[in-house]
Amino acid sequence: MPNPANHIPALVLRSPLHRILSARYLLLEFTGRKTSRTFRAPVAYVLDHAHRIVLTTDSPWWRNFTAPAPVRLWLRGRVVAGTATAMADPNQTAAALRRLVDAIPSYARPAGLARDTHRHVSDAEIARAVAAGRVGIDIDVPESR
Repeated sequence: MPNPANHIPALVLRSPLHRILSARYLLLEFTGRKTSRTFRAPVAYVLDHAHRIVLTTDSPWWRNFTAPAPVRLWLRGRVVAGTATAMADPNQTAAALRRLVDAIPSYARPAGLARDTHRHVSDAEIARAVAAGRVGIDIDVPESR
């Protein structure tokens, strides 16, 4: 069932007003592996090289990427195709989550990460989130090369 809280960000990311969100969020569109339904989710991301995007999630939709799968992204006002793959290595997920929190400090809260008194997210907190089920996703976007 779609999350109603995602409706407004999804509309903004597909509109000419995308600049409000698109430096930190993209709209990910994929096909469910069991249902064949199309799903869209606004997600926080970081660019890791010119052709690779990294994100994390604790939502079960990551299972659609246990094997490489095609996706469509609304990325900074452009629609691009890519291939998404879930990170099998928890250390890769921890590194992706660290990059996201460092690049987008406000991501800590929706990711369920506690901060210390200096508003820093510890490596132990990152490891806890990964152990609790947060998974990293790599998206290769060859068009952006």
